[in-house]
Amino acid sequence: MATKQKKQEILGELEQFFTGAKVALVADLSGFTVAEITGFRRKLAADKAKCRIAKNTLIKIATKTGDFSDLKGLAKGPSAIIVGYTDPAQPAKVTVDYFKNLKKGSVRGGVLDGKAISAAEVKSLAELPSKEQLLSSIMGGLDSGARGIAGSMAGVIRDIALLVEEVAKKNNAA
Repeated sequence: MATKQKKQEILGELEQFFTGAKVALVADLSGFTVAEITGFRRKLAADKAKCRIAKNTLIKIATKTGDFSDLKGLAKGPSAIIVGYTDPAQPAKVTVDYFKNLKKGSVRGGVLDGKAISAAEVKSLAELPSKEQLLSSIMGGLDSGARGIAGSMAGVIRDIALLVEEVAKKNNAA
């Protein structure tokens, strides 16, 4: 059993863990081997996300105030907390895909923008395109719109040039 001092250290680490996070997910990693959990943490780290396993009471105390206070209803039984610091959809994608590949583990829900989300909503979040994909599709749309406008303007200028040329030929003929 951890001493009071050790619990205070863990509590401080948990509070720091949630600082700057955009999304927090609660998952059940029961039945995972150490190697599987390590692999999962490495995949999350590649996408600027982290996984932490702690006692539910310490999780509840660490999130008592702030954006992640709704985690207290999800932290029951063996719980792992996954937080994302940049793109909120990326930790959900990594978690859902990893659990699907291993055919074990489950997501209980999470908190996004200070509001609790269900396991189904986490799966929907995982299906969203990444921030980079969204930005590239927006830029592609803007680029194609700009090309269309440029093509139209070039066509108008070409038509005016042909009209001026025809008027000049007509004036020279007369």
